[in-house]
Amino acid sequence: MNRILVLLPVYNGEKYLAEQIDSILAQTHRDLLLVCRDDGSTDASLALLQDYAQRYPDQVIVLQDGKGNLGASGSFSALMQWALANYGEQTDAFVALADQDDIWHLNKLETCLQALLGTQVESPLVPVLVHSDLRVVTAEGEEISPSLMQFQGLDPARTWFAAQLISNTVTGCTSLMNMALLKKALPVPADAVMHDWWLSLVASAFGRLVFVPQALVEYRQHGRNTLGAREHKKASLNLLTFKKLFQLKQNPEAQKLFEDAAAQARAFEVRFETELDQKDRGIVADVKRLPQLGLWQQRLLFRKLRSV
Repeated sequence: MNRILVLLPVYNGEKYLAEQIDSILAQTHRDLLLVCRDDGSTDASLALLQDYAQRYPDQVIVLQDGKGNLGASGSFSALMQWALANYGEQTDAFVALADQDDIWHLNKLETCLQALLGTQVESPLVPVLVHSDLRVVTAEGEEISPSLMQFQGLDPARTWFAAQLISNTVTGCTSLMNMALLKKALPVPADAVMHDWWLSLVASAFGRLVFVPQALVEYRQHGRNTLGAREHKKASLNLLTFKKLFQLKQNPEAQKLFEDAAAQARAFEVRFETELDQKDRGIVADVKRLPQLGLWQQRLLFRKLRSV
């Protein structure tokens, strides 16, 4: 059997947590271990996790690492480090990431595992990350959009290194990866924008990034999501659009994205400098200089990187 470690960090998530855990334990792929970590909750989350661990001792464990509150990315990183330390040498063990407030479709793990095994058939030493689409729903489960990719205007076909350096297309809670990716990617550096972006970047540079075009997760939006879904709206050619195109000052949100991407690119360069070819070094250099460029230079370089 192929064992899947489902990593679930929790922080004040008692409202939706039981529903999510139930959907994980009901997966059609049965050989799974749910590894949970409470990130310093002040509600009943930890007690709920401990109750599940007591009722399902062969399927649920709760880590007690004494590290306190690490934040979402830090808590995922701690869980991945645990998975690597305990299962890193097992080529038939895989890791899936889970959020506390979603609901998984029953065939989520089975579908993603089939895609991963088909991708790494030639060698389990190649880092592979498989991710899927999500169905965006309200707190009550009513559909907002049947596809997060369409909702946010994301293109999962942009799997190449340059595109991933400037735009993450992976939603962490859909991901399934092999141990080869964890070995290559961990530890997640402090300058990584988010753990899932770093994982997708490493997979695009040194392995395979595979998209399953099915919504396998009910992605609940309830006002307290760490990131959540934002609708993408296409610009129309009107006066306001032209004013924005020719404005003299840069958009603060875009500028922050460029700064974060540049910091992450520097961290990537420090970690993997000796493994990058000349072309990839040039791409990293371009991303690092994005924040210092003028508005039109930024737009031209951004467009170039998306098509490299």
